[in-house]
Amino acid sequence: MSNFDEQIRELHQILLTRPQDAAALRVRIDALARGIEQQQAAMRLLRQDVADAEHARDAANLARMKVQGQLNVLHKSLAAALPEVGADEDPQSAALERIEWLAIHGKPDPEAAAAAKEAEMNAPVPSRAVLEAVIAGERAFTKEQLEFTIAEVMILTGWQMTPLELTLKGQAWLAEQVYNAPQAED
Repeated sequence: MSNFDEQIRELHQILLTRPQDAAALRVRIDALARGIEQQQAAMRLLRQDVADAEHARDAANLARMKVQGQLNVLHKSLAAALPEVGADEDPQSAALERIEWLAIHGKPDPEAAAAAKEAEMNAPVPSRAVLEAVIAGERAFTKEQLEFTIAEVMILTGWQMTPLELTLKGQAWLAEQVYNAPQAED
């Protein structure tokens, strides 16, 4: 039980047993009301701080997912370009071996380029090329791309709309929001 609750009970008891002290009770009640208002204001600020922290956490998680998705696309593109090089179980080591091989022996391979483009277009995190194609109406997002894009647009719009409201805006609109968003500096 809070200190305020105890004081209110005490004031109620005084009012019942000593009505002549009503003026003094009003002063105490006013003080209690101000204390309650201050506590409520502090709680509102704390709730806003929690909401802001949750939004910042969500934005950081989305940024991490985006970077991880880009890294995965890069690894898959390199693997598609040079499947015979870098069969290491560690994707990062394999990617570095493939890059080294390309730097020394590299020459264009149309099939590898097509496989890399396919990996880019179907990656869970939509690339600029995917966004452009969706905006132009040439293709739709994959399920994973749509989920990622909705999450990103929620962050970009400051959580002003629900996922359903965003979905109803259409894929082209969603793609435009992400496409036109400022790009993070590396």
